[in-house]
Amino acid sequence: MQYDYEKFFHNSLDILVIARMDNGHVIHVNPSFQRIFGWSEERLLGLGSYEFLHPEDLASTQEIAAKLATGAPVISFENRYRSIEGNYRTLSWTAVPEHESSMVYAIARDITETIESNRKINELAAELKDANDMLLEQASTDPLTKLKNRRAFNAELNRLLQVAQSPISLLMIDADHFKDYNDQFGHPAGDQVLIDLAFLLTHTLRQHDVIARYGGEEFIVAMPDTSEVACLQIAEKLIHVVQEFNWEKRPVTISVGAATLSAGVVTLKTFLEENRHFINLIESADKALYHSKINGRNQVNHSSRIFPCKKI
Repeated sequence: MQYDYEKFFHNSLDILVIARMDNGHVIHVNPSFQRIFGWSEERLLGLGSYEFLHPEDLASTQEIAAKLATGAPVISFENRYRSIEGNYRTLSWTAVPEHESSMVYAIARDITETIESNRKINELAAELKDANDMLLEQASTDPLTKLKNRRAFNAELNRLLQVAQSPISLLMIDADHFKDYNDQFGHPAGDQVLIDLAFLLTHTLRQHDVIARYGGEEFIVAMPDTSEVACLQIAEKLIHVVQEFNWEKRPVTISVGAATLSAGVVTLKTFLEENRHFINLIESADKALYHSKINGRNQVNHSSRIFPCKKI
């Protein structure tokens, strides 16, 4: 059986090229090259393979040529060639050298559309990730203060309780006489107070503290690795910072309730224990906050110092 190799060469949808090994001059190309790039075979014959090469691909292509000169074949090498219209298309090459004839036999497939499709897919994937990240942030962020919301805070506090190896303290913070402030100056002014309080909390507390708007004029802070003494010092500093701030309408103060989960129990890890610690810690801080409010406001109280404290 005889085969018409010239017909195979002529009809191949992939680009087929025969070139000289020493200088890269084209000896023979099939019509697919002309179909894809627009250059006629007559225009290509005798030209070096670098004639239409993208300048950025010159060095890597020369390295491939040196490899072919050693007799080693090359598989899936990519570079770009200029079409007659001036745009570049990307080819994926497989080339085999033949030392007897000093020729290189190469086949190339145009992968420009594939690369462009992959680029668009990657762009869409990045846009989708950004959109998902934004939705996640919106779902976990208070829209007014840009702090964590209650749900996000509860999840983070649960996580901290699961990994804690040292005391965790909690601050419940309430803007004093906030309803009166809203009634006197209006809700936009009240909103600005909450925004300013969020700013002061963020810039006064430590980077690893978890701050959230817990509802209305109430804020909450989880402080890992923080003892009772340390959390009271931090709370006093907060009260001072808020009191000294240059408020637009009238002075604003805060009341604070604190609670601490001692180092002796943070190593308990069962779900029921963690849930009990979570509830008791928040309840204890809330009761301490109530004590601060009924005793004149603009102060901090710790749950362990105002009533016999449950073992949390």
